[in-house]
Amino acid sequence: MTTLTTVPSKSDLRTGAADLLKSAGWIKGKYCRTDAKRTGVCLVAAISLAAGLPAVALASLKPHSKDADYLARWEVAQNLCSEIATALGRPDHEMAPTRWLSYWNDKPHTTLADVLGALEGEAA
Repeated sequence: MTTLTTVPSKSDLRTGAADLLKSAGWIKGKYCRTDAKRTGVCLVAAISLAAGLPAVALASLKPHSKDADYLARWEVAQNLCSEIATALGRPDHEMAPTRWLSYWNDKPHTTLADVLGALEGEAA
């Protein structure tokens, strides 16, 4: 028996990540935080979670699973990160898009409005 998997689109990930950032909170300096005092996720973790992956899945340059569903979700999330990083001005010769986005997320001047704008396709 074959199980058909529904892989979210980049649009689904954009919406899901934005919703997660608004509900769980946005943070800098970590992928996610779930302690008694504060919860939150960074941009890359929000995209990863919206794709149905662990919060830190996109921190790695290669997927940690050979499962077809995982790989398909990882690929869509990576492509979205690349698209957003390019729109924000990441030079082609710079580090991997997910790492570049993590650094961009953590810059002192980056705000939640910037992050949500990046998810909506508005370069910050």
